[in-house]
Amino acid sequence: MGGWSIEILASAPPEQTNSGLGRTVWSVAVEMVRRGHRVRVLYPSQPFQPAPPYQGVERVPIPVLGLRREPYGYERAVARAASELLDPKADLILANDEKGGAIDLPNGRAGGRPVFGMLAHDIQQHHLLTMRALQQPRPTIRQRVGTWLDRRAIAKLEGRAFGRARAIVVASEANRQLLLRLYPVPPDRVHVIPHPIPPLAEVGDRNACREALRVPLDVPVVAFIGRTPDRQGLPIALEAFRRVRVFFPGARFLVAGSTLPSEPGVMPLGIVDETVKSRILHAADLFLFPARYEGYGLAPREAMAAGVATIVSAHVPFDGAVAGRELRVVREDDAGAYASDLAELLADPATRRALAEAGRTYAAQFGVDEACARIERVFAPFLAS
Repeated sequence: MGGWSIEILASAPPEQTNSGLGRTVWSVAVEMVRRGHRVRVLYPSQPFQPAPPYQGVERVPIPVLGLRREPYGYERAVARAASELLDPKADLILANDEKGGAIDLPNGRAGGRPVFGMLAHDIQQHHLLTMRALQQPRPTIRQRVGTWLDRRAIAKLEGRAFGRARAIVVASEANRQLLLRLYPVPPDRVHVIPHPIPPLAEVGDRNACREALRVPLDVPVVAFIGRTPDRQGLPIALEAFRRVRVFFPGARFLVAGSTLPSEPGVMPLGIVDETVKSRILHAADLFLFPARYEGYGLAPREAMAAGVATIVSAHVPFDGAVAGRELRVVREDDAGAYASDLAELLADPATRRALAEAGRTYAAQFGVDEACARIERVFAPFLAS
């Protein structure tokens, strides 16, 4: 396979590590360069700031100008600016969210290039409705109208992105089914390729990580990582920990990515970098992720890759995993149900270790090299000479 010229639209620069999708996109870009392709990643930059290449990937900051008072005005402004910067000689253009429906693709050339494709993390229309239901359980008439307008806008943008894509890559079978239910896309255009798990930072062993975080070496430690606490179930996780701490009074609950008031046993760490996140995972005995909705769930997969026994909700898709063997799956959105599994695993180190090792084996299949090889196979038929 000859090297391709690839343009990728991202949502953030590589230094912004608090987005799982962002880290995934950049890890794919770096691997594609290693595989012999020329890759440029375009991302919003406000204020605009030129940047040197990142591990062989050309960085193209997008100046964000011309914001309008309209639904998804920011996304539309980014797409308009990106349209001026796309290379018309590129072989492949990959977008990963609704902005793909607002960009003006360069004029085609011989062979039907550039080819346009989507790497879809979430199905944004479903994501919007799920989040509004969590944030506005009793919406006012004004809120209902706002949701209707936003849904109409996102359906138009996302529908255009999926409709123009020669191939669409989604991370889970659940998202594939959602996409096909919400948009009239031929099923053979939609391919399930799980997001790769970016390598964790090297931080030393469990004791070194606990010392760095100022966590006692001899207490049970539970971890949660998530930027959207309501969607990812932080209130449920916190209540489950409170109940379990009655039986494990020295236990600690490490919370990263979200803010909350400190209380006995709870250590809110806020937004953390990759080094601190890796320390949290290597210091933990259990990872708790009671998400109310998740299109993929990178954080629990990273925990499994770090060898941490993991408890998730049934809303987190784990294609191919066996509940009870590689991870624990809780079927109810109830703190008591999570507390039961949490207490059982904290009290039973042997079962916890077996779960952690099986989870590590499951997570090992999601390497960046394998994901990029599969992405190449999806788009190769459209880019044959």
